[in-house]
Formats: sequence, structure tokens, C-alpha cells
Amino acid sequence: MSYEQFKVKVYSLWDLFLHERQFPYLGRCYAWAKRENAQKFTDMTLEEVGELMTIVQAWDRTIRELYHHDWPNLSILGNEAPHLHAHLIPRYHSLRNFEGIEFVDPNPQGNWSPYPRKEIPLETLLKIKNDILQAIA
Repeated sequence: MSYEQFKVKVYSLWDLFLHERQFPYLGRCYAWAKRENAQKFTDMTLEEVGELMTIVQAWDRTIRELYHHDWPNLSILGNEAPHLHAHLIPRYHSLRNFEGIEFVDPNPQGNWSPYPRKEIPLETLLKIKNDILQAIA
């Protein structure tokens, strides 16, 4: 799978991608630091922190507008991919239906992980990506 097809927006220090695992978090994205030697969140420069906050705020407004999320989550782990990146996870207190798929947050007031997995068709993923691309500032 080519990650480039999921790139939503290019920033100077980060790239914003749609996460390929959309279920159960419709609008889930991640920001990937462009700096090659960036690994841990404690490695972030002040410029990277500032731009990341700009990205998070734009993403939050966009996902709220498109899918009406109830609460934004930000997670910076690096456990599986040891490169600086931030997960942007929309949380929902009730079911959302998109393209005939029911998205149900299994623990809306608790930790987002672990979560159930469900394969989403590529055409649906690309529709979500394009919706976000068209709406993000």
C-alpha cells in the first residue's frame, strides 16, 4: 500500500496523512515529521511544535465540520514506527454513518486504543481523504 495516496496536506515541517485504519474513528489522521532524524516527541523543535499545533487545530475544525466529532485526541507514541509522528483521533459519543458504514467509538470517554478493526474499501478511504483535503484550511 502506498502511503502517498493518503497524503492530505503538505506543510513545511510535517505531512498530514489520512490513517488507513479509519474504523472506528472516522477522520483519523496522523502528522509525520519531515525531519529524518526526528524520533521521539522530546526531539521536537519549537518550530515543529508550533506547526504541529497549527495542523491539529486545522484538522480539529475540519473533522468537526465534516463528521461532527465530539472530542479530539492527540497521541504521540512512536512505539511501532520509531519516527516522530502524531495521531489525530476524533472521538464520537454516538454512531456515525458514512458511505453505508457504521462507525461506533467503542470507548468514547476512555482510551482510544485498543480498538476493533474493520477493513474499509480503498474508494471509501480516498473519499474521506478528499473530503478532508477540500475542507482543511
